Amino acid sequence: MWRNTLSKLYRRRNFGINSRPTQVATKYAPEESLSVIQKLKIGEDVHGFRVEQIRKISEFNLTAIKLLHKITSAEYLHLYRNDNNNAFSINFRTTPKNSTGLPHILEHTVLCGSELYPVRDPFFKMLNRSLATFMNAMTGSDYTLYPFSTQNYTDFTNLQKIYLDAVFRPKLKLLDFLQEGWRLENTDPEDPKSDIIIKGVVYNEMKGVFSENENIYMQKLQNLILPDHTYGVISGGDPLEIPNLTWDDLKTFHENFYHPSNAKFFSYGNFPLVPSLQYLNEEYLSKATKKADLNTYVPPQEKWTEPKEIEIFGRYESMKESFEKQNMISISCLMTDITNLYQTFLVNILSDLLVKGMNAPFYKSMIEPNFSGGFTQSTGFDTQPRDSIFTLGLQSIKKEDFDRFLKIFDDTIDNVIKNGFDPKHVESVLHRYELGIKHELKNFGLHAILGLTPLWNHGGDIIDFLQVNKHISTFKREMSQDKQYLQKAVEKYFKNNNHKLILKMLPDKEYENKMNESEKELIHKKVSGLTTDQKKEIFERGQELLKELNTKPNTEILPSLKMNDISNEVEHFPIEKTSVGPVSTQMNIVNSNGVTYFKGLLNTSELTLEQQMLLPLLCYVIDKLGTNHYSYREFDQLINLKTGGLNLTPHIGESLYQLHSYEPGIFISSYCLDGNLDYMLDLWQELFQLTELKDVKRFENLTQLYMANLTNGMVDSGHVYAMQAASGLVSGTEYQKDLLMGLQHINYMKNLIKTRNYEAMLAEISNIIKIVFNKNRLRCALNMTRDNQVESFKMYEKFINDLPSSSMGTPNENNYRTSNVWTPSDAVNCQHHILNIPVHFCSKSILTVPYTDPDHSKLKVLARLLSTLYLFPEIREKNGAYGGGASLTSSGVFTFYSYRDPRSLQTLDVFDESLNWLQTKKDDITEQDILEAKLGVFQNVDGPVPPSNKGLDEFLKGLSKDILQRHRVALMTVKESSILKAGERYLGDDNAVNSSKVVLGPKSDDFDTSKRLKELWTAYEG
Repeated sequence: MWRNTLSKLYRRRNFGINSRPTQVATKYAPEESLSVIQKLKIGEDVHGFRVEQIRKISEFNLTAIKLLHKITSAEYLHLYRNDNNNAFSINFRTTPKNSTGLPHILEHTVLCGSELYPVRDPFFKMLNRSLATFMNAMTGSDYTLYPFSTQNYTDFTNLQKIYLDAVFRPKLKLLDFLQEGWRLENTDPEDPKSDIIIKGVVYNEMKGVFSENENIYMQKLQNLILPDHTYGVISGGDPLEIPNLTWDDLKTFHENFYHPSNAKFFSYGNFPLVPSLQYLNEEYLSKATKKADLNTYVPPQEKWTEPKEIEIFGRYESMKESFEKQNMISISCLMTDITNLYQTFLVNILSDLLVKGMNAPFYKSMIEPNFSGGFTQSTGFDTQPRDSIFTLGLQSIKKEDFDRFLKIFDDTIDNVIKNGFDPKHVESVLHRYELGIKHELKNFGLHAILGLTPLWNHGGDIIDFLQVNKHISTFKREMSQDKQYLQKAVEKYFKNNNHKLILKMLPDKEYENKMNESEKELIHKKVSGLTTDQKKEIFERGQELLKELNTKPNTEILPSLKMNDISNEVEHFPIEKTSVGPVSTQMNIVNSNGVTYFKGLLNTSELTLEQQMLLPLLCYVIDKLGTNHYSYREFDQLINLKTGGLNLTPHIGESLYQLHSYEPGIFISSYCLDGNLDYMLDLWQELFQLTELKDVKRFENLTQLYMANLTNGMVDSGHVYAMQAASGLVSGTEYQKDLLMGLQHINYMKNLIKTRNYEAMLAEISNIIKIVFNKNRLRCALNMTRDNQVESFKMYEKFINDLPSSSMGTPNENNYRTSNVWTPSDAVNCQHHILNIPVHFCSKSILTVPYTDPDHSKLKVLARLLSTLYLFPEIREKNGAYGGGASLTSSGVFTFYSYRDPRSLQTLDVFDESLNWLQTKKDDITEQDILEAKLGVFQNVDGPVPPSNKGLDEFLKGLSKDILQRHRVALMTVKESSILKAGERYLGDDNAVNSSKVVLGPKSDDFDTSKRLKELWTAYEG
C-alpha cells in the first residue's frame, strides 16, 4: 500500500479484510520476558547486537531498549510493555528519484514469494493462516515499512519469518512484477485480436488514489514545497509514469535499498526479545556485511528567499457543491527539521493553538465569516517529511475570495504576535496532550511504529521522542520565563518565513476526459510501434500469467495456526447492571489508566422519518451552538479543558433476532481524567438542558461546514457507500443506515440545503432535542476502575437525577422498530450512481438471516471462504480491481464488493457465479481451507478491545457473553457440508428476489444493462 505523507493511512494489502484484535491462547510467560529485560545492561552483546540504550518511559509504562547490530550497523528498537498485542516491523529508508512508483511496486512484489516460501503471494495466504490483529505493508515518501501485530506467540514467530524472508530474499519474478506493477496485455487475455491496454495492481491503485481531489492536492503540495529531493516525486507512482519502470530497475533498487545496513527493526509488547534477535542474526544479519556505499540520505530542503504561488486543476465533483465553489486554496510554511525534537514539539503546539477548536485564531478569522466550506484535509502540522510543514487551507471557496483568504492569514498572524493567545486556550491544548497520553489505544504497538518511523528514518532520537512529559515540562518552563514566548515563536515560524507556498486548485469539468486522453496517448505510444512478434509475445505472456493465476499454489510450506490456538471462551471482565430512576446503567470495571469513559444511548424511535433524517446534522451542530449558560466558544473551551470531547453520532442498532428490526438512537460518548468526571457530566447536563436554539447565522455556518465535509474521502471509501446502498435495498435495518450515513443522506442534505430555510431547520432540531434529550429516552454505561467506582457512581447518580424527564413515551429499554423495503417481484433491484471518476465500486447484497439464526455462523465462514478462494483471485488477480470480497452484517445481509475496479457489470457477473463456483469446486475445498476461513473470521469476531470500549457490544446491541459464547462455539464447529447447504439456500436463484446490486462509477458506453433482463436498473447522476 502507498502512504501519502500528507494524507490519512490507506490500507491496501489486506484488500478490505478487516483486522481487529482477537482473543487467543498465547503460549509464553510475560514475567520471563520482563525478567530478561530487567537484566540487560548497556554495552552487553546479545546475539550479534550491542545494547546501546535502556530507558524507562513512565508516560506509557514501558521500557525502551535500543540495540545496534555489530556487523551490519542495523538498528533495533524494542519497547517492552505488558501488552499481549505484540507488534513487529522492518523499515527501510527508500528514496526514489522519479515517479514510476518504484518503492511502491517493490513493496508489493517482495511479498509475492521468497526463498523459504516460494509461494505466489504468501503474504495474502498468511492473512488466513494467522490471527494477526494487523498485517500490512506500506510505502511512504522516503521509507517502506512492513508491520504486523498479533497476540499469539506462535503467530508472531510465523509472521516474523514470512516478513524477514520476503524483504531479504524475495524471488522478484518477472510475472510478479508484471502483475503487481504494470504490463501491456490484451483487453481479453483469451483473444489475441482484442485491444492492448495497460494493466497492473499498482497502476490501477494509483489511478484510484488520484480520483480523489484531496489526494491530488496533498500530493502536489508536498511535491511543490519540497521539490529538491525525494519529496519532489510521487513515491506511490504517477499512473502516466509507472509504465516507464523496468524489471531491472526493480531488482537494482532492492539490491541497493533492502540491505541490512539500511534496515531498522522494531518490536513491541511482552513477547520475548532474545529469540527475535537470535533468529534475525543467525538467519540474515550474520551472513551479511556492512554496506558502505549506501546513498539514502535525505538532505534538508534548501530554504526559499521568497514565497511561491502556484495554480493547479482537479476534477469537477458532481456530488459536491456548485462548480463556482469547488476551489481550494492553502498557505504552507516549511518549518522545523523533525530531528530537532523540542522545536518540532513547539510548532506542533502552535499549530494546535492556531487551528484547533472554536477559540483558535484561525477558526475565528477563517471559519466564522462563513465564506468557505471549512479547513482542507491538509490543514495542520505534518511531521512525516524530514522538513515539517504547516498548512492552512480552505475548501469549497469561491475564486474571488482567494485574496480575502490571503489577507486574513496575514492579519491573523499579526494579531497573534501582538496580543498572544488566551491562557485558557493554551491550557486546553496542553490538557489534550496530557489526556492523550493516558487514553489507551486499540493497537499501541502499531501506533508506535507509525509515529516513530519518520523520525527514526532520519536518525532522530526516538527514545527522547517518547518522553512527552519532558517536552511538556520544557514548554511550561519557557512559557513561565518569557511572557512573549509564544508570540516570538509565531513571528519566527509564521511571519518571518519566506519558504511559503500558496497553492490553489480549481475545478475542471474536462479533467477526467483529459486524463483519459493522456492514458490513450500513453497506450498508443507503447503499442503503435509493436511488431507482430512483440504483440504475440504480449499475448503469450498474458496467457502465462493467467495460467499461473489459475494454478492452485502449494501452500503446505507456509506455517498456519490451528483451532486450538484460539481460546474456547470469550473474554470475561466484571459487568454490573443497575438503574438510576428510569435510566438503565451498565458499569464495566476495567483498568482504565486514570481515565473514566461515559457512554449513553438516546432512543429516537418516536421521531418521524423527516426528524430521523436530521439526526446526523443535529449530532454535528449541537455542541457547537452554545448552551443556556455558555456561548459556543466558552462551551468549547470547557470541553477541551476537562474532556477528550463530547461526541454524538446517529445509531442504528441491529436486532439479533429479527430481520428488518432495528433500534434507532443517538449514541453519546466522552472521556476524561478521573478527577474531571463531575465537570464532564455537567457539560452533558448543559446539552440536555438546552431550550430553544436561536442563532440561525451560526447554524447556517455549521451546516455549510457539515456539507463540505460530507463527501470528503467519498471515493477512497467508495466500496463502503456501494455496500451500504445495496444493503439498504434488501434490508429495512440497512436502509435506515443508508438514510443516515450513506448516499441517501448525502442527497437528502444537498436538497435540504438548496431550500436555504435555515430558520425552519434549526427550529425542527430544537424540537427534536425537546423530544429526545431526557432521561426517559436514555440508558448509560460507565467504564472505570474498581477503586474509582463508588465515587464515580455518586457523581453519575447526581447527574441522572438532575436530568430533565419527559412524560412522552416509555423509558429507553431497547425500543425496536421494523421497516420493510420495496423489492420488485420478478427482478433484482439495481442502481448505478454516476460519478466522474476513473474506477468503479461494485456491490451485491442478499438478505439472509439474523445474528442468532444457526445459519448466520455458516454464512460468516462462507463469506471468508469465497473472499479468499474465489473473489480475490477473480476480481483482483485476473481482472485488475484493487480489492474485493464478501462479508456478512449483523443485520443478516450477505454483501459482495469490489474496490477501485476497472470493470463493473463483469464484476457483478463474478458475484453471481459464486454459488456455481462453490458447487463446482466443493470436492477441491480442503479441511485446511475451512480452517483458514475460520481463522479469518476470528480475526474479526472478538478479542481484547481498549478499556474505553469494553462492554460496548452488550450495551448497544445486547450481545451478552452467553450469546457471544454460543456464536463462538457455532463458528468453531462449522462443517464444510453445512457451508455448502447455506450457500445453496441463500446465494441461489431461489433467493434472487432478496438481492440487489449497486455500482458507483463513471458513465460509460460499456455500461449497457439492456440485455440484463432479470435486473431493474435505475441511474442516479450527481
